[in-house]
Amino acid sequence: MRISWSSKLAWLPLLAATLPAAAARAESRPSNWRIVQTAGTAEDSARIFPPVDDDESFIPARPLNEGDPFRTAEQGAGLRTSPDETGSDPQPDDFAPVTGQSESSQPDLYPIAGLTVADVIPFFQFDDTLQGLNPVADPQPAWGYTVFVGYDAWRGVSDGGWENNGLHTGANFGTRLGDFSDWTGIGMQIGASIGIFDWAGTDYRLTKNNIAETQGFITYGFFRKPDEKSSWSAAIVHDWMLNSNFGVFAENPLLSQLRMQLGYATSASNEFGVWGALRTGTDSRNVTGYGSTTWRSVDQISAYWHHKWFRGGPDTSISAGIPEQNRLAGGGSLGDYLITLTANAPLSDAVTLYTTVTYMHQSASLGVGGADDEAWNFSIGISLYPRRNARSNTVAGQRWMPSLPVANNGSFLVDTSRNF
Repeated sequence: MRISWSSKLAWLPLLAATLPAAAARAESRPSNWRIVQTAGTAEDSARIFPPVDDDESFIPARPLNEGDPFRTAEQGAGLRTSPDETGSDPQPDDFAPVTGQSESSQPDLYPIAGLTVADVIPFFQFDDTLQGLNPVADPQPAWGYTVFVGYDAWRGVSDGGWENNGLHTGANFGTRLGDFSDWTGIGMQIGASIGIFDWAGTDYRLTKNNIAETQGFITYGFFRKPDEKSSWSAAIVHDWMLNSNFGVFAENPLLSQLRMQLGYATSASNEFGVWGALRTGTDSRNVTGYGSTTWRSVDQISAYWHHKWFRGGPDTSISAGIPEQNRLAGGGSLGDYLITLTANAPLSDAVTLYTTVTYMHQSASLGVGGADDEAWNFSIGISLYPRRNARSNTVAGQRWMPSLPVANNGSFLVDTSRNF
């Protein structure tokens, strides 16, 4: 087969999306938690609770750590807050009991028998660290940027069934625009990336099989994030794709598109919206032996769900949509649906792990035609935040950091009029 192992890694974003949340729950359960029998429940099913004195009833609570910028005393319900409440001094990492509730009235927070649907797909759920927070973007810093480097694999109809593997690196910068931003809430972003692929050469291109493929993206535009006045967010950017040794014909097309997004934050944890891409520039080259060949971006539109797993924690997004229904080569559409998964998980205040997968299912039936038309992109890497602002409080993010990532071969799909 011509599809290498890299195409089988599409499940990694799902791990990136679920493991941080699972880890956060695990961190909130000390090793000395014990199993107790909950009175008044069917079959006296076991529940996990922190150890307490026999004469105290309680509800579980997450720890309030000193110096934790993402948890305030008001959010530490269930923690010791004064000697008067429990008879002892407050302890920063103490899971303290709260009187006034019996064990039989406790919520089923940590069932032994597996996960609930809401644990995996929390459309209308949120972590307790987000309790009481509004979906308002963090006002600081007034500007910021990220530097990223990662592995990238992708393919499209221009590659004739083959794929490209390599590394990419780049930066993305966002800033407020003085009084204009104070009046409108609009910020500006600009970013770029460069990737080098097929380092060992190829055996499928018409020419230049001994030369690696180089590709660059430039993204710039404007955005607005949720604030105290409105939970709406919007962004519009102009993407450019610069190619060298691209596709089976080893040509250098220059392409461009507009990318737009509109969303609404329903809570501090969830945002729903739509995003799409609309081409603004095509390119044609005269290929020896084949004649005039054209490349263009694929128009697309998708609905998305963006989720914040906990305060200061990872963000994930899933979108589903459709590409345009008329392909350059004629004979119908290139693809019939699109799926994109993204995750960005802070490892510290200065470093995050990011990953993205895009898959466009081909319209052609299984076989040679389907193998040529299928398109996908997979990337995984590390982002550095020199200003140590990798974490954000809510799904709204940080007000003046870039709203959209630099384009890649998933958000910038390419169609062509000719192949072999």
